[in-house]
Amino acid sequence: MKSPRFLQFGILLVFLTGILKPVFAQQEPDGEVLLNFNYPAVGNVYINGVFFGDVAYLPLGEVLSLLYISTERTDSGKGLKGIYPTKNDTWSVDPVTNQLIIKGKPEPLQADKYYIGDLDLFLHPDYFKQIFGITFTINTYALSVSMKSDFTLPIEERQKRETIRRQLQQRNSAGSTDAPLIYDRERTALSLGVLDYNINYTASDVGRNLGMSFNAGLEFLGGDLQGSYNSNFNNGNLLSSLSGVRWRYVLPGGMTPEKNVGLASISAGQVSTTSFNNAANLVGVSLTNNPVIPRFELDVFVIDGTTVPDSEVELLIGGQLVDFTRADEVGFYRFNAPVNFGTVRLSIRIYTPQGEVIIQDRQIQVPFSFLPKGFVGYNFQAGLPQFTFDSLGTSLVTHADIAYGITNALTVRAGADQGEIFGEKNIYPVFGLSARLFQQYLLNIDALPDRYYRANASVFYSDNTSINAQFTEYNPNSALNFRGQTRDGNVNVFYPFKLLGKFSGFRVTGERIWFDSGLGVNNYQFDFNTQISRVILRLNYRGGARRLANDLENQTQNQFGLLTSSLTYTLPRTPSIPVYVRGLFLRGQFRYSTLLEEPESVSFLLSQTLFKNGRFTLGYDRELIRDLSQFQVGFLYDFNSLRTSTQYAKRTTGYALQQGFSGSLAYDPAGNSLIPSNRDQITRSGVTVRMFVDENENGFYDEGEEVVPAKAVRLDRSANILIGSDGILRISQLQSYWKYRLDVDIAALPNPNLAPKLKSFSFVAEPNRFRQIDIPLYQTGIIDGFVLFEKNGEQQGQGGLRLELIRNGETEPVEIIRTFSDGSFYSYGLLPGKYKLKVDSNQLEFMQVNSNPAELEFEIKALADGDYLEGITLVLRPKPT
Repeated sequence: MKSPRFLQFGILLVFLTGILKPVFAQQEPDGEVLLNFNYPAVGNVYINGVFFGDVAYLPLGEVLSLLYISTERTDSGKGLKGIYPTKNDTWSVDPVTNQLIIKGKPEPLQADKYYIGDLDLFLHPDYFKQIFGITFTINTYALSVSMKSDFTLPIEERQKRETIRRQLQQRNSAGSTDAPLIYDRERTALSLGVLDYNINYTASDVGRNLGMSFNAGLEFLGGDLQGSYNSNFNNGNLLSSLSGVRWRYVLPGGMTPEKNVGLASISAGQVSTTSFNNAANLVGVSLTNNPVIPRFELDVFVIDGTTVPDSEVELLIGGQLVDFTRADEVGFYRFNAPVNFGTVRLSIRIYTPQGEVIIQDRQIQVPFSFLPKGFVGYNFQAGLPQFTFDSLGTSLVTHADIAYGITNALTVRAGADQGEIFGEKNIYPVFGLSARLFQQYLLNIDALPDRYYRANASVFYSDNTSINAQFTEYNPNSALNFRGQTRDGNVNVFYPFKLLGKFSGFRVTGERIWFDSGLGVNNYQFDFNTQISRVILRLNYRGGARRLANDLENQTQNQFGLLTSSLTYTLPRTPSIPVYVRGLFLRGQFRYSTLLEEPESVSFLLSQTLFKNGRFTLGYDRELIRDLSQFQVGFLYDFNSLRTSTQYAKRTTGYALQQGFSGSLAYDPAGNSLIPSNRDQITRSGVTVRMFVDENENGFYDEGEEVVPAKAVRLDRSANILIGSDGILRISQLQSYWKYRLDVDIAALPNPNLAPKLKSFSFVAEPNRFRQIDIPLYQTGIIDGFVLFEKNGEQQGQGGLRLELIRNGETEPVEIIRTFSDGSFYSYGLLPGKYKLKVDSNQLEFMQVNSNPAELEFEIKALADGDYLEGITLVLRPKPT
């Protein structure tokens, strides 16, 4: 009776042994080592590897984690599964069930091609190639691993996104902890500033002419002072004048566009009225509460939606990243998008875990005539009218206007002009309204009772289709209605489309003008543009009358019709094309008069970049109707210190030779010298940045301390950055009064062990002058320590762990540190500041242990010789069962 039972038990034992063999009876490796893995998108890191003979098996979870290939655990808890490289390619590796799925097709998992380690599941390199298209090459002598992928890896796509996200800066950084305002506005009684110049000499068959223009700016009594001197020396006669001479004092409220202040700036000198039309030039004063820095944000537009859970979602405004988030466990995301002034293009870009990219677009228009809800803006000017430089009126002229934001989508305004210069009446009132309907439809109404009433409506869709319509009703009794118009209206429509896969567009414009004589004129215009290979074709037709109609017997007077066609072609910059013609620009244009039914003109232009900073142009124009022609040749070159322009034109009846020089000079407070530039700098600002090794740790530059010559700073807005022979950076083309964020690029420093105490800070650009910024540098810090595994009261070093080093205030690790076989670790090149160190949570979960402490906090101090912390210890203990 026992014999059958023993037989059944033996069969069951053999069966169970066969099932459990891949898990519990696996072959042990010949050795376990740390392999040096180097890949551009990953960097230089160490990964675990186990050897069977001369074949290295690699850790599946660790490799996929480094490459950001999305995974999840199989039901057995020991395997991994996911979707890669496309959303239709499912894969799975499960050593418990011996199941392997490659691109949705199951097959058995070979027992000799995997190994279950304490920290991960190790696979034969062949499986990485079959499943993921990744080829690993192992150098057994150098213990290194190289990799090649058949597909663009998620880590590479993520790296591109992260690079853009790192450039995303907080605009309002005054209260920001990571970019404190270190250099605020510093007013001075007198500071030398900048001088722009433009000198042109012309020689022609009719005489000689020398024109000069100088525009100077500086800081005076805490405000910005500027003015222009213009002169013209023609055939022995000199004419000269001063213009735009004005002093402006900007109060602190003028530099805070997000606030509604009582007074922003005061100007004195030559000012212009802010009239709705017919602005007047005055010598007087101007007051306003409108900030000198434009308001960028008007409203907050809520954008939310659902997508694939755990997707990365980016918000772009005008093609630039402004925010990003991750969809929650049900796929919901939400943004509070700032609505900026101007035409705002909002885009949502979604990156799903499976690698799919979803893009959604919308468009919003916000003209600068809008004010935020509850904001009041006003302007006031008063003075004597200026007709020419040396001619002033004797009667006082004033202008005032005020605007109020009823809502973020509705602004009303009113104003008045007073003075003889505006007309016969003593006061001319003006009223206006701006409204935004359904986010993207704009309505603007202007009422000038003594002149006209005007309404304008427009819309701009996300595909760039736009429609604009305007209607004006004139006051026929107004003394300002010189042309005798009663009303006019126009419509403009632009429609983009693709033709043969290329972007094309079609624009139609129509205008109608009515006169009090009973006549009217019609004007219309048609535009079409498309691209054929590298050739861009443009067609334009304009027809109608030249806006006049005063002859009832001949209503076709002043009629015109003109068809213009042009072709442009740019040679590609490919190595197969000779270097001197790469990027060569060619344009040909032909104009035909449909009214006269004959060709009107033809022209040709060639333009090519020479010597990187120069441009050569060659052109020919022929007026066929008047039998006139012109040949012209020119060369422009941008030196670092100035711009030179030479042009020669030979006409049918004469010639002209022109030589011009332009540029600017700025005073450098750091070097006590002049900085030449090839660009204008009036109304602009600049900074000189001096990085130095702070040997005495006092935070200031002292004579004899080493200046570090490196182009190692970045700003959050565009600027021109040059490094001088003295090692000092000169940054120009900044906007006066604007606040900038400066980041020190540690990787660009010549000594990798140097770093600033403060990596990011902000400063205010001074008006019409350069300011000096000193950045002290210190030696970076070093840490070392151990990770110990405690079991049954005994501790031993735990190798192969990934430690995340996180700087306080940040969420992403600044470094992943690997522990060696004895549990030791170290890191160097740490910037001064506070940090947290913790073990990778995925490894803790796999090992079923807790870390004590969960996060270890420490501080690297700013010392000239660097800070060194040793003996940092983390202890791992098994989770209680």
